[in-house]
Amino acid sequence: MILVICGKLNSAGFYKGQVTTKLGDWFMYDLGIGTQSICLTAHALGLGTVVVGLFDQNKAKEVLGVPEGYELVSMLPLGYPEKTPAAPKRREIAEFVHQDKF
Repeated sequence: MILVICGKLNSAGFYKGQVTTKLGDWFMYDLGIGTQSICLTAHALGLGTVVVGLFDQNKAKEVLGVPEGYELVSMLPLGYPEKTPAAPKRREIAEFVHQDKF
C-alpha cells in the first residue's frame, strides 16, 4: 500500500484567510507531524514504512487527481518488512542541542 500525503494550502497558519505567522503556510509542518505519527503507529503494528519525497510531484498530482488548492508532499509505502534493519548510527546530542545560546 502507498499512502499519499497531501496538504490543503492556505489553511494551516491562517485565520480568516490571513497568514498569522512570519513563516506563512504551516502545511508542511503539520504533515510532518502526521507522517511521523503514521510511521510510529505502523512500526508498533509490525509494519514498515519509508517517507518518499523524491518524485515528480506535478505528475503524481495529475495521475492521482489531486485538486487545486492542495499540494502532494510525500508518499509513504506501507507493508510488512522482509527483515528488520538495525537502527542507524545517531549523532551525538551535543552536535545539535544548545543551551542558553545558539
